[in-house]
Amino acid sequence: MEQIQLFNFYYFLYIAIAVLFTIISVKFLDHKTDKFRRRFIFSLIMINLIIHFLKVVIYPYTLVDHVWTKVTFENICASSVLLFPFLYFVKNKTLKDYMIMVGIASGVITFVVPLDAMSSIFNGSISIGPRAPFLLENIRFYFAHYLLFLIPFLMMHYKMHEISIRRAYRAPFMLILIFLIIFINELVITALGWVPKEHLFDPNRRNPSFIFGPKEQFSGLGMIAGIFVPSFLMLTHPVYEFTFYVPVIWLILPTIVYGGLIAFVLCLIYDKEDTLLFLKQLVSSKPIKSEESQKI
Repeated sequence: MEQIQLFNFYYFLYIAIAVLFTIISVKFLDHKTDKFRRRFIFSLIMINLIIHFLKVVIYPYTLVDHVWTKVTFENICASSVLLFPFLYFVKNKTLKDYMIMVGIASGVITFVVPLDAMSSIFNGSISIGPRAPFLLENIRFYFAHYLLFLIPFLMMHYKMHEISIRRAYRAPFMLILIFLIIFINELVITALGWVPKEHLFDPNRRNPSFIFGPKEQFSGLGMIAGIFVPSFLMLTHPVYEFTFYVPVIWLILPTIVYGGLIAFVLCLIYDKEDTLLFLKQLVSSKPIKSEESQKI
């Protein structure tokens, strides 16, 4: 059966479709008022939220015993879908920065490495075999993550928000907080009996957003993140004897390093002048005189 694989035809087809729809969206909104643009973007947020809940009626969600666990804060992207309706209206610049950065990064990373669309395992333990390229769940997966990208992209394109290098350090810490929420969510649904207790802490089961460590089939990811993780954060489960990482704690340093790098790149794209000025001031140790410092 044909399926999506790294760098095959379907891999690039979904990317091409996303690029095309982005161009169409910009062309469409260029001739609209700011009020229309804001309403249009909010409608995308709500469409994504509705899809998030409706997915429980399609395959392979129909195979999950307690399917409502799939619409909780079970990973970074699910958390974004649930939080975007509120973050869109907040005035706090740090929260809005997080919305922009995690949305754009999540969308781009999903298209570069579409792990779920390529996986034959669903929800950590359900074998569904190779996924057809246009399986309804694959289409939903790409569309939902595309909206996570498109929403903040349009917000930045039409200058509805300004990110700043002087606040960029805060975004990784916001992401760490989201990891904590994901872990608490996993504890709650396990305590309710919706997830088998033997799956808790197991990296090769549900393991939302890799809070328990990288999965065996993603050894490359483990190497990339693992170089920043001291060995004492790796534990052996006293009952089930699998190896796992201390939840959330193990992600702190990789999140600061890689999250900080992503934030820096986005600041170079959207706030290039002040970002370069800020770096120059860091090197020269001169006090900040730029008006951009008011963005903080």
